[in-house]
Amino acid sequence: MIFPGHLSAQGQPSRHAVPGQRYLKEYWGRSELYLQHQAYYMLDLSDKALDSNPPALKINLDRQMALLMVDAVTHEPKPIENPAVTDFLAKRMNHALEDLGKPLKGRKSLRIYKLYNSGMLFRTKDLTVAVDLNGRDGKLIPDEIMEKIVGNIDILFYTHNHYDHVDRHVRDLCHKAGVPVYATDEIFKNDPKVHHVRHDDLFTFDVDLPKGKLTVNVLPGHQDALQNNIWIVTMPNGKVVGATGDQWQDEGKDLEWLKDIHLRLPKIDVLAMDCWIHDYDEHVADFSPRLLISQHENEIGAHGIDHREAYWMTMFKNEVVHKNGVPWVLMTWGEWYDY
Repeated sequence: MIFPGHLSAQGQPSRHAVPGQRYLKEYWGRSELYLQHQAYYMLDLSDKALDSNPPALKINLDRQMALLMVDAVTHEPKPIENPAVTDFLAKRMNHALEDLGKPLKGRKSLRIYKLYNSGMLFRTKDLTVAVDLNGRDGKLIPDEIMEKIVGNIDILFYTHNHYDHVDRHVRDLCHKAGVPVYATDEIFKNDPKVHHVRHDDLFTFDVDLPKGKLTVNVLPGHQDALQNNIWIVTMPNGKVVGATGDQWQDEGKDLEWLKDIHLRLPKIDVLAMDCWIHDYDEHVADFSPRLLISQHENEIGAHGIDHREAYWMTMFKNEVVHKNGVPWVLMTWGEWYDY
């Protein structure tokens, strides 16, 4: 967002100040504008620091501070209405798009992208699998950006029918691009173009795509009473990836049949799992992945401050609370990690 009439020291329009004004008192009584301009400063610096300190198994201090700046802005009362936040999110999506446009070398390569909330891309040299792509029906990620993202994927899986995971605009873009969409029975249930998959137990099937074949294992999980498919996918190069969605059921009922589920599945290389999931260590033990990627931090569209998990909270839990011993990587919007 540019504020015309005010130039920075470099002679460029500045979006961090009231046009033509120089004094803090010009913000008096305009706290929303003050926080908006402060957010631009914080997120611009965060963007630079994140680029200089990419995701890694060990998080250095600069990266921690950059993530905490994102936490601070996204824990304001209405970050979804802050143009600094949508500007930052678009910038981060364009970072990912730029990388998606480059060839991925190495037959055994696996690159994991984290977009918004639980939106993940699992990319090999052959093809790219997407899970829970969501841009809030164009409100957070503009459709023109999402259309480009969809143009880089080969298949989309949705885990459950919640507005912060399922996006009708993304569904429409996939139909337009000929990208198959797989989902539970409750998701777009009247859309015959969506492949609905739901079984009472572990179910395995193959998907033949123009660029290669996937072997898909789907588990009938839940979020409370809502269907929540857990997708475990074997890529054409043999790498196995998975996403648990918002897996949680009161009194741990699903944990009974998920116990040691890894014995019935191929060895999972990378598992994307919610940062807030209940019985976290039990789920990690049951799936036994080689690497964990956390999801769902700073979901600003549907969740209030008390359920808008911060990056600092994920770091604290993984470093202090959880005792599973599995390596983990923390990414923010528009980042990627090579497994």
